[in-house]
Amino acid sequence: MMKNISTKYILIGASALILSITGCKKFTDEYNPANRTAEGYYDKFSGFEDLSKSNYATLRGIVNFPTFFNLGTDTYSTANINDNNGENLYNINLNSQNGSAGSLYGQLYSAINIANNTIYWATQVTDGNAATVNTRVAEAKALRAFYYYYLAETFGDVPLVITRTTAPTLAYTRTPEKDIYDQVIKDLNEAIAVLPATTPDFGRATKGFAQHLLAKVYLTRGYKSYGGGNADFTQAAALAEAVIGSGTYALKTKFSDLFDPTVPNYQSNNEVIFSVQYSTNVLFNGGGNTLQQWFLWDVQNAALLGRSVFYGKTNNAIAPVPYFFSLFNKNSDSRYQATVYDAVLAQVAGSFNGKTYAVGDTLIYYPIVPFTAAQKALRKYIVINPDEYRTSPFLNGVRNYPQFKKFRDPFVSGYVDNGGARDTYVFRLAETYLLAAEAYVKLNNQAKALTYMNVLRTRAAKTGTNPVTGVLYATEMQYAGTVTLDAILEERARELVGEEFRWYELKRMYESVGNLSTNKLLTRPILYNDELKAAEAGRTILDAKFLLRPIPQREIDLNRGSFPQNPGY
Repeated sequence: MMKNISTKYILIGASALILSITGCKKFTDEYNPANRTAEGYYDKFSGFEDLSKSNYATLRGIVNFPTFFNLGTDTYSTANINDNNGENLYNINLNSQNGSAGSLYGQLYSAINIANNTIYWATQVTDGNAATVNTRVAEAKALRAFYYYYLAETFGDVPLVITRTTAPTLAYTRTPEKDIYDQVIKDLNEAIAVLPATTPDFGRATKGFAQHLLAKVYLTRGYKSYGGGNADFTQAAALAEAVIGSGTYALKTKFSDLFDPTVPNYQSNNEVIFSVQYSTNVLFNGGGNTLQQWFLWDVQNAALLGRSVFYGKTNNAIAPVPYFFSLFNKNSDSRYQATVYDAVLAQVAGSFNGKTYAVGDTLIYYPIVPFTAAQKALRKYIVINPDEYRTSPFLNGVRNYPQFKKFRDPFVSGYVDNGGARDTYVFRLAETYLLAAEAYVKLNNQAKALTYMNVLRTRAAKTGTNPVTGVLYATEMQYAGTVTLDAILEERARELVGEEFRWYELKRMYESVGNLSTNKLLTRPILYNDELKAAEAGRTILDAKFLLRPIPQREIDLNRGSFPQNPGY
């Protein structure tokens, strides 16, 4: 497993990536305790292998931007209902000083430089297995494509750097987005030709990773003015079907088994195409995974919950909007109960509203069918109906909604920041089915789109027969209408909540290619994100400039050449 080799490459980033050493008599002088240089280390197979592993450590920071990737969309908002967050409201606070954008920009280019170094040093290795070296190059190209895809989608035109950086460069220029896509496609096709279908080091990039990513790249480019339209959608469908039909991957029988820590090897299974790895050894886990801290309301404000070990410490920065919870057929769809808890249990004995609670008693209940006032009055516990998720009995101005259990981390044993050691799914086969369905929607092939959609809905169905209707849950879950882009987005929310980078999925989609009034990022959030809807005061579409984020001002200031800001910022 990749976990077993990750303990070494984290240290490599702190030592072996030093390109040169100097004498050490002053405190400010560089000191290389291992006395290694790139020229005497990376040209040997063992050193090159360490360099190739360092490509994976950087992914931990890159995938950990939940607010940046999800705020300002149709399914997520801020935890505070009166927040003035620029990423969520698209106001003046979304500007070139935005810290998240600057951090993502820098981390992506740092990761690209490691990939470029790997590709260069592969040409210098003097020993070892040539086939393995070629595979490591293919991994680096696939990862470089991943980074450039998100750079281009976030910022548009960006510098294209495909050779290693060994000295300061003071003047970069912005390469047209179209050319970035050409390089991404080139890298991925070259990677696909070399990468193996499987790897004994679970967590490395494989052929399936590159094919899945290339399907998404073609799908995204197909909507663009410079894209290939139906030709790109056809390529996307073919690549997605190649992954689905490869025999390498298969959907888990039960959706919940992907997230239930009591299931053996629940993270290392053949539905997972690619995941970012963490370690249970705190010495090699970096800052730890924060995923278990997101999509939760802050329980410490309730005395009977407090700083609970079980409910953990939330980041309290992002929350699913009420619309998200309305998307589930909660009677038939098993994904709802696999994603959230329908009750919150007291963690501290005491009283609330004149009623006494023991540890383990239900303190809050979130019914599927709303309770009447009379029904609420009969319960000791607090009942919060679906139309009350924007209010809290404990703290004014914040949301209170079903707590997420999808990302519970069995390796977190206290009320701590970060600390998680479970892996983060980046791509899994369920998304591949949805990429295929989306491509066929654009190709006007409803039969195939419906087939791929319903594979997931069949898996998602509860077991058995609905006692009220006498109909199999699997039958009730079959999608029977016209598959639209909105239907795809709704299914993505049910299946991939917290996993997908929602902002990018919305941004990609146009009902009519090039017609801004049909772009999903510009139209859906303003319908379903309550805070954004209120802030926009009756508008039905966002300004087109928000299809890109502003270039970090720091990058512009450091550049000595012409490096224009994105329009409107």
